[in-house]
Amino acid sequence: MKAMFKGLDTETQLLVGIGAAVAAGCIPCLETMVSMAEQEGLDEKRLKAAAIVGQFVKEQPAVHMKEAADRLLNTHLQAGAEQVACPMESDRKEKREICGSEQKCCG
Repeated sequence: MKAMFKGLDTETQLLVGIGAAVAAGCIPCLETMVSMAEQEGLDEKRLKAAAIVGQFVKEQPAVHMKEAADRLLNTHLQAGAEQVACPMESDRKEKREICGSEQKCCG
């Protein structure tokens, strides 16, 4: 593949593309970038590193929001485990307080 933009070599462009695709949550973009990188013979460790950086960048706004909510609302979002189910379906007392009833609040 010929470099698409002047100033960055092909490898750098593909690594940036992989990180950006992960950060954007764009599966078709990621598939295209990985395919192109494999055709170029790029090192798999570098591709993985680019994906990890992209995921880190993607997660930072959520991390900062949890910090802000914990600070402003005393929610303890940072301390809790990953939520698998709707939090409104787990505790009836809290559900009544937030939703005003015991009916399903999420989804």
